[in-house]
Amino acid sequence: MTRLIIDSLNVRYASHTVFHNASLGVQSGLITGLLGPNGSGKTTFFDVICGLKKMDGGQINSSFRKLLYLSQIISTPPVFRMFDIFTMVMLFCAQAKVTQQHALDKIERWSPGIAHRYCEIWNKKSSLCSYGEKRWFFTLSLLSADADLVILDEPTAGVDPEFRYHIWRCLEGAAAEGVAVLVSSHNVDEIVAHCDDFYMLSQQRFNRFTNAQGFMDAYGANSLDEAFIHAASLPKI
Repeated sequence: MTRLIIDSLNVRYASHTVFHNASLGVQSGLITGLLGPNGSGKTTFFDVICGLKKMDGGQINSSFRKLLYLSQIISTPPVFRMFDIFTMVMLFCAQAKVTQQHALDKIERWSPGIAHRYCEIWNKKSSLCSYGEKRWFFTLSLLSADADLVILDEPTAGVDPEFRYHIWRCLEGAAAEGVAVLVSSHNVDEIVAHCDDFYMLSQQRFNRFTNAQGFMDAYGANSLDEAFIHAASLPKI
């Protein structure tokens, strides 16, 4: 089984501790969710995994061959069409040539009926695409690039219900074919509904859950949102 194991992670900014003895695991064929309030360190954690931020202690062990990471910030040249941007992204991200047809075949297999919407965005200028369209397009494009670990930082933020639906269908389809997906979101309901397991970032650590009831019970809550609020308000260790 191909895995990413984070063990006893410590990360600090000057005197501010972001993670203290934090541990988390991701494995192939599963979607793992990450919950946490704004400023809790989700993006910092992804930066650490990708080697963009140094850790102050702990170990990261990965047996995956190819990692791709989509951050929260997407900036594209406004005069380019999305197919030009797709081509450039794949030159940097894919180990083998990825064509439009390759991407279309995959996403249509994962979420039937979506290929024509992907083609509509494919032909639009970047300046005419909404933020949600760009996030949706980039998410599906990266899933088609044959990475075995895909990290997505809030891929459904700013995305309408239709595109959000197809994002999750494609994530589930990719996972069913062996891809490991690590995804963050502020939407507790969608993480609980679509992820095989999920972690709540609280008290500078990751707490693992596999279902809604266990999450609510752990924080003495009667709803998912209440559990999130309780977890986020706990004092730092």
